[in-house]
Amino acid sequence: MARVTIRNEGVSFEVPDGARFIDYAKENSSLPFGCEGGTCGICICTVLKGMENLNPRKHEEWLHLQKKGALPSQRLACQVWVNKGEIEIEY
Repeated sequence: MARVTIRNEGVSFEVPDGARFIDYAKENSSLPFGCEGGTCGICICTVLKGMENLNPRKHEEWLHLQKKGALPSQRLACQVWVNKGEIEIEY
């Protein structure tokens, strides 16, 4: 099991290794989601710790983040799968 902390909410929760992040974030946090398909950008978050514990960005996510002017430490939360370990984010 991985441990995810959402710093700006002060919330931590467990996510099974290999699980889609959105399924657990929606239950355990107030992180905003819109389309849930990686096109609207509402769920952009900053990974403060544990980027190496997440799935790599797919080309489509990378392109969308580029259009939004996102930083290298930012991801679309709806496109994240948690592989293992500890992850800390804020939005």
